[in-house]
Amino acid sequence: MDRFFAMKVFTRVVESHSFVKAAESLQLAAPQVSRTVQALEAHLGARLLNRTTRSISVTDDGEAYYQRSMRVLAEVDEMEAELTHAKLSPKGRLKVNLPALVAKLIVVPALPEFFERYPDIEIEMGLSDRQVDIVEEGVDCVIRTGELEDSGLVARRIGNMRRITCASPAYLEKYGEPKTIADLHDHVGVNYVSSNTGRLRGWDYVVNGVVETVDMPGLIAVNDVDVYISCGLHGLGLLKSAIFPLAHYLENGELVEVLKDYCSPPRAISIMYARNRHLPRKVRVFADWIAEVFARVPLMQTTSNPAASAGAGPGAKAA
Repeated sequence: MDRFFAMKVFTRVVESHSFVKAAESLQLAAPQVSRTVQALEAHLGARLLNRTTRSISVTDDGEAYYQRSMRVLAEVDEMEAELTHAKLSPKGRLKVNLPALVAKLIVVPALPEFFERYPDIEIEMGLSDRQVDIVEEGVDCVIRTGELEDSGLVARRIGNMRRITCASPAYLEKYGEPKTIADLHDHVGVNYVSSNTGRLRGWDYVVNGVVETVDMPGLIAVNDVDVYISCGLHGLGLLKSAIFPLAHYLENGELVEVLKDYCSPPRAISIMYARNRHLPRKVRVFADWIAEVFARVPLMQTTSNPAASAGAGPGAKAA
């Protein structure tokens, strides 16, 4: 008995719920399909299907064998695709979840390049920075910033973002410029609410190799990056953020960096997906492509604060 052929026949019967329909899809005679399944059951010494005159159903042993067979068949298909240089382009719908600002500033502008390379992939993009249950929500991969919890997912780091403290000229004219971390207690900041914890993010700085966290006084707290930046532009407080969404405003003078001598640990950004030996090719090619895109963005590949690494300022250390 050709066990590989028998696996294909059996899985098709399970998926179509019919010997006749399975035979049609495989271009085989229905009696041949039935005999193949019977021979497979005899070989395994287990009943895989319950049969009546009107229907078939899968036994517990049959369900277990079906799941294993699907993995074996998928691995063989993948091996053959690789050995033939993947002549068939990856295809299908890819569900991705990522922060809105990352999508807006980095991913969406590069998508024409992706679709030109992989025209048979469709992307469904969810925009959030909350924790997503990939299995429960049927998501293929997520892009997240910051330190990651031990979720059992594969996490591939694709960048590091330098973080800075800044404010609008109007704010600095009214309140003055903080020169040290201690000065922050005499200022107000725009605070950011974590979507995962519901708590305010602390403002952390590296001083003499030790991370110090400041609970920043503030008048307003938000959970959206665009609104966060808007609050800073309108003088509602100091901002502490990754530099990449602020670069435009720093260049045109709408925001001014302060506390340059005090660096913060870079904020990591990673793409995460299920730990699976049979990772779909659409997920693999997207992960490889997104890593290429982020590698081309210098503001996403920062490892330290330039001022700190140059030795500027009291107690400043590279993060």
